[in-house]
Amino acid sequence: MEKNQIQNEYLKVGINHHGAELAHIQDANGKEYMWKADPQFWGRHSSILFPYIGKVFNDKYRIGGKTFSGKQHGFARNTLFENILLEKKEAHYQLRYNDETLKAYPYQFCLTVKYVLIKNQIQIVYEVENLDNKTIYFSLGAHPAFNVPLNENEKRSDYSLVFDNDEWVESLLITDGYLNGNSRDVFNGKNTIPISDNLFEHDALIFKHMNSNQVSLVNAHGKKIWTFDFSGFSYLGIWSKNQQSPFVCIEPWMGVADKLDADWDFKDKEGIVELKIGKKFQCVHSVTIH
Repeated sequence: MEKNQIQNEYLKVGINHHGAELAHIQDANGKEYMWKADPQFWGRHSSILFPYIGKVFNDKYRIGGKTFSGKQHGFARNTLFENILLEKKEAHYQLRYNDETLKAYPYQFCLTVKYVLIKNQIQIVYEVENLDNKTIYFSLGAHPAFNVPLNENEKRSDYSLVFDNDEWVESLLITDGYLNGNSRDVFNGKNTIPISDNLFEHDALIFKHMNSNQVSLVNAHGKKIWTFDFSGFSYLGIWSKNQQSPFVCIEPWMGVADKLDADWDFKDKEGIVELKIGKKFQCVHSVTIH
């Protein structure tokens, strides 16, 4: 799989052309922070989710009176992006509408993903441009997986996720990948989620409109490993495959999966982004390695 690399004195970052997927983040000592995409657990590093998040009901959705089919998280993560810029500390990738995308998503768009190194931080910038002669609708998100634990003598449960504010928001519950209308409390008014073995027994944690803008991975000694900034995103997902999976995904989303028995036009989906003719949409998340 073709891969590009950017680096500075703090970090070395690898990006796949397929899906414009962030594949590696290594520090100056060679420590790897990204999940290795072992298919035994989850065969991806960091999916880009576009033009929708999660599942659409029965893998179908309506746009302009027509019904289209699509699998979970959309097609961008399975598509080859064009590398349009490659410098020492920055790389840009682009996916423009084409005959194949129009069969699944009848809008003319340009999705650009920019990876930018700033000292010990990697910024990921997403831009969607409306190239159509009408308003377009989409959701956009990321699905990066991080190694947890980081060291051989540790367990995943030795780590916690610590947010920058106390939280009262509840996690939205899902059934077979769809929101079921229920929720549960995982914060109890605090700012920390211990990564217990049973944390993901109800599938992903999904939060809407959090007080926080950042979450840090903290080890058993209270040391911050990295900090993930998701400012401006409407939802945050947190996921791992099962009790044995040695990774945790931090997922900033502009949009969310369908509800059970959803029956609506694509433009009416919860969290959908509306983009007028000729306009651009931008959102950014970042990872700082401590």
